[in-house]
Amino acid sequence: MEGSSNIPDQSSSGRYNDPAWAHAGVVPGQKNHTICLFCNKHLKGGGITRLKRHLAGVKGDVEACKKVSHDVKWQMKTLLDEHQFEKDRRERLNLEIGSGSSFPGFRGDYGDVQGGSGSGSGTGSGTGSVPSQFQDPVQSEVRKRRRQLSGFFAPRTTPGAQPSIRSAMQTRDAAHNVNMAVARWWYDTGSSFNASQSYYYQPMIDVIASYGPGYKGSSVDDLRGKLLSCAVSEMRAYLAERRVNWGINGCSIMCDGWTNRRQELIINFLVYCFNGSMFLKSIDASSMIRNADNFFRIFDEVVNEVGVENIVQFITDNDSAYKAAGIRLQRTYNSFYWTPCVAHCIDLILEDIGNPRYFPVFDETMQKAKKVTKFIYNRAWILNLMRTGFTNGRNLCRPAVTRFATNFLSLQSFLSLRVELRQMFTSDKWVTSQHARSNAGMEVCSIILEDREFWSQCQFVIRVCEPLVRVLRLADSEEKPTMGYIFDAMERATEAIKANLKHRPSLYQPYISIINERRKRQLSSPLFVAGAFLNPSVYFRLDVEKQAEVSRGMLMTITTIVPHDSMQIALTTQMEAYKYSYGDFGMSVAIQQRGLLSPVAWWDLFGCSVPDLRKFAIRILSQCVSATGCERNWSTFEFIHSKKRNRLEHKRLNDLIFVRYNLKLRERTLSSTSCSNDPIAIDNIDILVDWVSEESNLVGVSDLNVEDDLGLESIDIFNGIRLFDD
Repeated sequence: MEGSSNIPDQSSSGRYNDPAWAHAGVVPGQKNHTICLFCNKHLKGGGITRLKRHLAGVKGDVEACKKVSHDVKWQMKTLLDEHQFEKDRRERLNLEIGSGSSFPGFRGDYGDVQGGSGSGSGTGSGTGSVPSQFQDPVQSEVRKRRRQLSGFFAPRTTPGAQPSIRSAMQTRDAAHNVNMAVARWWYDTGSSFNASQSYYYQPMIDVIASYGPGYKGSSVDDLRGKLLSCAVSEMRAYLAERRVNWGINGCSIMCDGWTNRRQELIINFLVYCFNGSMFLKSIDASSMIRNADNFFRIFDEVVNEVGVENIVQFITDNDSAYKAAGIRLQRTYNSFYWTPCVAHCIDLILEDIGNPRYFPVFDETMQKAKKVTKFIYNRAWILNLMRTGFTNGRNLCRPAVTRFATNFLSLQSFLSLRVELRQMFTSDKWVTSQHARSNAGMEVCSIILEDREFWSQCQFVIRVCEPLVRVLRLADSEEKPTMGYIFDAMERATEAIKANLKHRPSLYQPYISIINERRKRQLSSPLFVAGAFLNPSVYFRLDVEKQAEVSRGMLMTITTIVPHDSMQIALTTQMEAYKYSYGDFGMSVAIQQRGLLSPVAWWDLFGCSVPDLRKFAIRILSQCVSATGCERNWSTFEFIHSKKRNRLEHKRLNDLIFVRYNLKLRERTLSSTSCSNDPIAIDNIDILVDWVSEESNLVGVSDLNVEDDLGLESIDIFNGIRLFDD
């Protein structure tokens, strides 16, 4: 692992006795700088304590490590807890004994306590010790046990599941028998191996084990009957708590359609609020005519179910019937906006840029990349050679939220692995293989080694598309509200494309024209502009002309969705204090925190002098901008409504989706490591991290020759995203 050569010699200094140094690398010449050996993150300052917070996932001054194992994470959290306990105990002792001068060896609030020899002395440790008369015997025993080998591992599988004496005494053969019983069930049912990663897998096993012998598994009728009903009721009770937030910070309704295996249209509805998304319902629209009137009637029912007073926006894709129904819905109530899905709009821009009729260089580059990818992934020997010998397990194909974004990321992977691919096609193993002498092999080898135009075209495509894909990544995020960022993100993407193309109008103008035309037709909602006005990190960075533009958008939003004239007057009056930084907005701390806090947190903290505008700002800034949560729900529908289940009536299908999808959303909330008060840094968005959605178009199921020599391991080319359904 990178950085392993910088692991400190723990025998050289007592400073390195801390167990956390086993997972850290030092930076030569940089005091208190460390490198995490799991994710290779360079921590500038804070020393080993800050690294512990990084590994333990403690929110605050450092980002949580996403690759640390569960046991190490638990161990680091334990070490931090012990350190805090010792610190608190010293403070209590200091208060009890005054300055501490009457006790030999006590050096103050945070110094080590080192007793002398004899029965009254402490043991002395890296965290300090106190005379035995001041030690808590229970806590002392707890710390002693934690320093044993078991202290390096989490003490239980899930919270509340203590291992019994009987389980601790079981032999390896007994554990093997249990594992084989589970494995046989797994192989018999054909369940995905990824199911073992379920958040609820280990708790299920713990509950069964705690029940003891004699437990009889649930029957088919129970699972699809009363237990499903209980799960629905349980989930509705959980979501009822989240519904309270709708009236406080507002919510967005996300809508999108899905066609099942029998070509039946099912429309999914999700509700997004500041606390996260929830799956509301699905409606079977297969028996109706797909026009604006019928869609309006369905949308109207959902609006009344959620509550008109709670809704800030109604999001759909850009389908003409959806758009007409959404605009009619907005005009009917005049208290919320219909907005198009921003991710869908960005994807349409990318598709226009990639259209061979307008820019054939993009299509030509994609076709060459697809030819190379199909050749490699259709031959297990070559695929294994690439993964094990040259790319260290990295793949050429990368899944993303849309087809074009997927192809872009795959093309970027091509460029990042250019050296490795050239090394592979010049290696002895390749040259002496039979594939090197085939016509297809020679053609692919020519593209990799001799076609310089292909690599320059890859670079050009990336320069044009990367800023837009970054915006797409931002719009696709559901972890934090993005309403306050999307206007600025599009402005910065336009400027980035110009900069990437050397500010030469002859190069960038065709692409900028496409972007501006789409923005004018589909991304001109005043709600997006109002979000930019209310985001202090954006508004106060704009020039005078742009500030005037977003101010007009804010006024349009107020007059559209605020029904009462008195409230409109109050909001427009209070806008002046914000625009010119009067009162609390002019405090130095408020100015400094504009870009350090999320917009919602900033308004909550500094907007008390303008209560009406504060409530309105939080309501707007707490919204998302895309309906991609519904699109991710398609895979859930596809899984449940498979060939084995396509006779399910819609009620049961809807219940299954309601429970399954909301369980996933709850799991995401529980496992989230980000702080809601942190702002979104557009420049730091990593477009190469795992991006959940569809498969790469550079190589699909139809491109794979499974009957040839493709091994079973090669089918799973997307790191856990299966190409073949059960």
